[in-house]
Amino acid sequence: MILIDNVKKDRAVINRVVDYLWGGFSGFATICLLIALWQLGSEKFGEFMLPAPKVVFLKAYSLLLEYKASEINITLFRSLVGVGTACVIGITLGLIAGAYNSFAALLKPLITVLLAMPPIIWIVMAIFWFGFGNFSTIFTIIITVLPLTFASSAVGMMSVSEELKEMFDAYHLGLVRKIRHLYIPHLTGYIISSLSVAVAMGVKIVIMAELLGANEGMGAKIASARVMLDTTEVMAYVVLVITLIMLFEYLIIEPLKIALMPWKR
Repeated sequence: MILIDNVKKDRAVINRVVDYLWGGFSGFATICLLIALWQLGSEKFGEFMLPAPKVVFLKAYSLLLEYKASEINITLFRSLVGVGTACVIGITLGLIAGAYNSFAALLKPLITVLLAMPPIIWIVMAIFWFGFGNFSTIFTIIITVLPLTFASSAVGMMSVSEELKEMFDAYHLGLVRKIRHLYIPHLTGYIISSLSVAVAMGVKIVIMAELLGANEGMGAKIASARVMLDTTEVMAYVVLVITLIMLFEYLIIEPLKIALMPWKR
């Protein structure tokens, strides 16, 4: 549905699909432009400095076919567990903090410290505390992504209109109707945005954590390729990481926005 003069209007499913595909053309054009610039850069600086897009894409495809040997599944598992845990804990605590000022005041110094701490410090500390492996990598993802989801959810909860809350209370509409018709529509945008940021940040953190403090995973493979001066393989892993983030954005986040927040388009 869309809002016209504050009245919801139904739209056919086919119109929503066309709207989604049409909106992707601009992104596709930008990607084509970047690939063209990449090709020009490769011709100017040479294959060692910047391999051609075709060579990198073929290498990325071969890595994807051999995802177990490429250890892509390990990175995906760590990203899923780390980002999922950070989102659940961060959003829950953020909603509570947004509803109760005393709880927000209690957690604010801790969140400020977590936001101020550079991710590289957490990676080093996690290696000291937990050694190499899954636990240190997942811990780093959680501790760096959690404050982002917390802050977004808390801001969303604090910005709920007090006048609307008083109106629901005045007409005795009950907690269920208040959640359904006030809190959920208002918080949906904040939570979807925090999910998008959490996934993008979480994938980058897991690659960095694996590169610096793990013996397996895509980050560790990138570190090995760097030592062997295999620029093509490094670029291929980078392409796979970017592709994963874009797939999540365009296959999950954007459809959720169309389905839950059509008035935003």
